[in-house]
Amino acid sequence: MAVAFREYGQLFHLDVGTLDVEVGSWLLYPTPDGPLVCRCVWGPEEVVADGALPVCAGVADDEAVAAAAQDRHHRDEILQTARRTVEDLGVEMEVLAIDLVESEDDRLIAVYFRAPHRVEFATIVGPLARRLHARIDLRQLRGRDTARAVGGVGVCGRPLCCATFLPEPLSVPNRFVTEQGMASNPLAVAGACGKLMCCLRYESPYYADFEAALGEASGPDGPGCPLVLACSTAGRRRLQEERKDARPRRSP
Repeated sequence: MAVAFREYGQLFHLDVGTLDVEVGSWLLYPTPDGPLVCRCVWGPEEVVADGALPVCAGVADDEAVAAAAQDRHHRDEILQTARRTVEDLGVEMEVLAIDLVESEDDRLIAVYFRAPHRVEFATIVGPLARRLHARIDLRQLRGRDTARAVGGVGVCGRPLCCATFLPEPLSVPNRFVTEQGMASNPLAVAGACGKLMCCLRYESPYYADFEAALGEASGPDGPGCPLVLACSTAGRRRLQEERKDARPRRSP
């Protein structure tokens, strides 16, 4: 099954063990520092994993769910305070997200931001540390990392891959655009981050397998030039141009 720690957040896989779990159930994800409350967003099913998956630590009770909600609210307050502090300083940067690490004798807040230029950390760290009463770690994000931190919806209408199930941002070469017959218009193949869509890379093997299974385009009158490749689980279709002055006809 797959779980998430926040709505539309990154997915993590768990071994359900002996539990009876449904989508929407509040569960406990095992970590070295203790279990964390998460929610099932993808029901249990048999899969082939590369390695052993962590086993679910149990079902979260109402007290644990309430504590997790309070922690999310606390983190949101920290995020808003960081944004107000940066705005008061007049620094040209946008705070995207924060990460809080607390222990008995220490409190560290990682502040993720984006900016059109290099930012002088010295002018920001002090005011943030005084307002948030913690050590501050500033981290500037660019490109895919920004989309991953902020989240959003892709052109397909689904949550961004990088912000959900992809463990790491992918490097996508331009050759995938050509291999999949995509439009050369940069706006048509760019994701929310402004770079080539991640799906171009992890869907590439399916296009290669389909084209190999399709074989050479041909018809009753000999070989032709494929005009349309329609990937479908129901069947395969090939359109071929027999002559320049003839209407394309469907191959058998």
